[in-house]
Amino acid sequence: MPERSHAPGIALASEIVVSSRSQKLAKYRSKRDFGVTAEPSGSARDAARARFVIQQHAARRMHYDFRLEHGGVLWSWSVPKGPSLSPKQRRLAVRTEDHPVEYAGFEGTIPKGQYGAGAVSVWDRGTWHPEGDAGEAMKTGRLTFTLDGEKLHGRWHLVRTKPQGTQETWLLFKGRDDFADDETDIIADKPASVISGRDIEQIAAAPAAVWNSKGVVPETPSSDELHALLRGLGVPLTNLDKVLYARQGITKGQLVGYVAAVAPWFLRYSADRPVMAVRCPNGPDAPCFFQKHALKGAPASIARIKVPGEHEPYMAVHDLRGLVALAQLGTLEVHTWGARVDDVEHPDVLVLDLDPDEALPWDRVALAAIEVKKLFHELGLESFVKTTGGKGLHVQVPIARRTSWTELKSFARGVAMRLEREQPRAYISTMTKHARTGKIYLDYLRNGRGATFIAPYSPRAREGAPIATPITWDELAAGIKPAAFTLRTLPARLEALGDRDPWAGYGDVRQSITAAARKAVAVR
Repeated sequence: MPERSHAPGIALASEIVVSSRSQKLAKYRSKRDFGVTAEPSGSARDAARARFVIQQHAARRMHYDFRLEHGGVLWSWSVPKGPSLSPKQRRLAVRTEDHPVEYAGFEGTIPKGQYGAGAVSVWDRGTWHPEGDAGEAMKTGRLTFTLDGEKLHGRWHLVRTKPQGTQETWLLFKGRDDFADDETDIIADKPASVISGRDIEQIAAAPAAVWNSKGVVPETPSSDELHALLRGLGVPLTNLDKVLYARQGITKGQLVGYVAAVAPWFLRYSADRPVMAVRCPNGPDAPCFFQKHALKGAPASIARIKVPGEHEPYMAVHDLRGLVALAQLGTLEVHTWGARVDDVEHPDVLVLDLDPDEALPWDRVALAAIEVKKLFHELGLESFVKTTGGKGLHVQVPIARRTSWTELKSFARGVAMRLEREQPRAYISTMTKHARTGKIYLDYLRNGRGATFIAPYSPRAREGAPIATPITWDELAAGIKPAAFTLRTLPARLEALGDRDPWAGYGDVRQSITAAARKAVAVR
């Protein structure tokens, strides 16, 4: 008898898995009309990964759905109070039907009349790792595992309790490790979705919109996929599987994918400006270096800019080709001048960097930015705000190109010093480290010739792959947190926004620093 090909065996195994999965999802499907709800039916199979997701669900009663991927489905529990970082808190977890793995990316609204009608937010997600055999642990009713998410980390336990009626009840609680915290209420402290940055109320307020995993880059794009996506750009792509952000498992390919997804937004604010790149070829945990000059052999798609007084040309990007070329070089941060390449001596933006003492709470930083906005308004200037990828904020003021670098820096210094004079216990305008305890450093030095600031929508070379993100003043006042904006989540936020730019009107602002404004902040 001739040797049998491997192909039929593989096909048979696949059929068995699909059949088993279909049986597991029968209860889930029986409760839903997929012609009405945007929830996934589970007819397609995602790539196998040990994922977990926690979805806040504003159904008849608010609760949190805790889901672990195993065997082609998501094991699911309903946790009324949500997870706690305190090992002392045992949270009730009611076992529900298995869900399709595609559900891990679902965020939006389930229509009225459908099972579980209400808003759904992806509160946290990541990967999980069981201790021992997960299937056997589920049978015995004691599952111990490690979570590596955007909010939750470390060792966790699920323990089945004695049967209560027809429901299978468990207890979810934190293991005692470095990630345990008896003081922090993680639910109250971090309410926003890790996909869209919105809270459950904001998602419910936009019932026509459904946010899901589209636009996110959860898997590593293959070389062929990226080359197809970027065909015609003429940018050679190499080492796409190299992991740059180790903890999140984010690869160079995903960085390129992110750049391609956000390019229209990025270029809107940062094209045609002298650039300084922070290159981290082996990720932020390895040595990184700054580069402002176009080195020999740099891709031709990175523009060369002659800056008076400089022997070597500066770098700039004009289009998607330039952004992809920077990503190919392992650039994890893009910083720009506050002037455009056609007139580098006259800036068109002022940036005040709010750099807080690490001990200060986020609410204090947000309030400070609003106070800065108020002062600029008094000076006749409209301002915009963005997160920096850390604990700080940038307040950005577009101006007409009539001001010299010296004049701009002097005015920015005056703004910082006025705030410091009015609230000396809250602000400081000097770099002296020992004097900054409990205060916010107002860094006006971003406004000197040759100085740079982090570009809107640039990643940062920091843990978690955060993104410097433009937001609205209303979002800031509503309590939005910068941790919501990462390389994984930002594309979905932009997809959800559609044409609604958080910095709407930025390019239409026509304003100058007047003599009256200078006088109002002049050092007396």
